[in-house]
Amino acid sequence: MLRIIICSFLAIFFSAAASAAEPVQVKIMSFNIWYGGDQVNFNRIIEAIKKADADIVGLQEPDGKTLEIAALAGYPYADVRRHIISKFPLFDPGVGERTEEGNPLYSIAGVDSNTVHAWALVAPGKVIAVANTHLTSNPYGPELVRDGKTLAEVLQNETDTRVPEAQALADGLSGLAKSGTPVFLVGDFNSPSHLDWTEATMKVRPAIKFSVEWPASKLMADNGFTDSYRAAHPDPVKNPGLTWTPGYPHPYVRDSETHDRIDFVWAANAQTVSSEIVGETGNPEVSIPLSPWPSDHRAVVSTFQVTPADAPALITVEPRPVVSGQTFIVRVESPAHANWSAIVVPRAGDPAKDAITGIKDIEPGDRPSIKLSTIGFEPGRYDAVMMDGEGKELTRTRFSIVSADAKATISVTQAAVKTGGDIAVAWTGAPGFRFDWVGVYRKNEPSVYNYLGFVYTGAKHEGELTFPAADLYEELAPGDYEVRLMHDDHYATLAVAPFTISP
Repeated sequence: MLRIIICSFLAIFFSAAASAAEPVQVKIMSFNIWYGGDQVNFNRIIEAIKKADADIVGLQEPDGKTLEIAALAGYPYADVRRHIISKFPLFDPGVGERTEEGNPLYSIAGVDSNTVHAWALVAPGKVIAVANTHLTSNPYGPELVRDGKTLAEVLQNETDTRVPEAQALADGLSGLAKSGTPVFLVGDFNSPSHLDWTEATMKVRPAIKFSVEWPASKLMADNGFTDSYRAAHPDPVKNPGLTWTPGYPHPYVRDSETHDRIDFVWAANAQTVSSEIVGETGNPEVSIPLSPWPSDHRAVVSTFQVTPADAPALITVEPRPVVSGQTFIVRVESPAHANWSAIVVPRAGDPAKDAITGIKDIEPGDRPSIKLSTIGFEPGRYDAVMMDGEGKELTRTRFSIVSADAKATISVTQAAVKTGGDIAVAWTGAPGFRFDWVGVYRKNEPSVYNYLGFVYTGAKHEGELTFPAADLYEELAPGDYEVRLMHDDHYATLAVAPFTISP
């Protein structure tokens, strides 16, 4: 009987392994939900996601609601730093501390992408990489065209704003793409496609005054990524696929508004099966309609055929951040179906010497996750470390434990900055979301939308950065200004610090 059981188990195991190596279909969605999704009706956001029925959804402007959206829409997994919800388990890439030379000690394919992509486990031992972004919104290129700017001026604006952001994404993902791994980048690019502003579309869209090879989009294509909507609908005249804007909300649209396709699902090493627009009822280009439509963007959802890559050793911590007094989950995917251990240590600690808690020598398939208590943990920075059956470290991921009543702070290292000088800032107590950001404003600026430049915090609860003067939208004249720590791809101010510009 024992032999029969063993043989049956092996048959099942190898059958599963064989099937996992086969191509699978994945459906991926990009959705800017408009300042937390409650500008019209938050429940309609949930309904739109359910109707699209994607396997993985990248959210822009979630305003800290990623976990709530995942739960309400029926998605068991969520990455709050990257704002991705998924029907498949999600894992951090294994990136830890850096060497003195700046190279990551723990990396996959040489890519330091702790704030770029997540791994999605789409089959046993098989993964795809998924990233989500939201590029700078202003100054917006099509509006510059509307206002009479030249092609050179429009392209210079793209070079100054969105191109560096797109380049950082390409740098973080192209290595994976070149290795043959299926890689997906979703997001609101706030810039049209290089495939859309052509001589042909000029004849049918009056807003297109000249052809433009929009560089942020072209950069992704040059790095091996396919614009999935245009792959499924190659004619931009027949299928413009406009995602901006259905209205504020639909059908209320400003007379001066420009309309374009600025929301994308980019893919590398994947075959596009179909791509659809999710939006307002009555629009002939909308395949998945909903009324009332709840966002100022339409969404795009694309289906792909992929052959997933072999999963590396994976470990992740949920939720992010971990709050003192609450429990947290450490979830693993063991390579080669081997025994594993998961140990929590202080940041950069040695699991052999500095272990605080964890679990050791778990057999493959026994349990994919462990629940741990924060009792005995001080607020601070920690690593969750995965080791093999012999105690060798395989990978680790960073996380932080924050006090339940922690307050965010921000400061300017040098309160008086000379004209043309860089602005150095430090912050503590940020939520640690991927799209937390620091904005530069005139002192007491009443409109949160009138920032003079911004930079993302890189999902760090605390940190420092230097805001280059060259990245500001204008040279700051002598006077009083302030930096604001802002919440999660939204305009909620967490902390403010003043500074001056002196001649």
